[in-house]
Amino acid sequence: MQELIDDFVEMNTSGRVLELCEKYYDEHVLMLNNGTVFAKSMQESYDKQKEYVGSVEDFEVKLISSEIEGNVSELVFRYRMTGSDAVISEFTGKHIQTWEKGKIVREEYSTIS
Repeated sequence: MQELIDDFVEMNTSGRVLELCEKYYDEHVLMLNNGTVFAKSMQESYDKQKEYVGSVEDFEVKLISSEIEGNVSELVFRYRMTGSDAVISEFTGKHIQTWEKGKIVREEYSTIS
């Protein structure tokens, strides 16, 4: 499982969000964003993230912490993104992921600062 997490982290920090979505999210993934359902499938997540990713001109993503217990990983990233409108957005996000057979079947994202 550590190899999967390491690859996920590398893809996220290098900005390959859409690629990691296709590679690691289960077809029927349930994704929550700050307690609200964000997507109920990989395709829905991909479509929503594609719109956002397309508006980002520059990004910096750094892994702050990583914990794995059984099939659950908790990853905390520091994000700094510059949109096409030159507005800079900075935040820290925690991803709690439940993995099955090499795919994420549930992800709870929450902004922590």
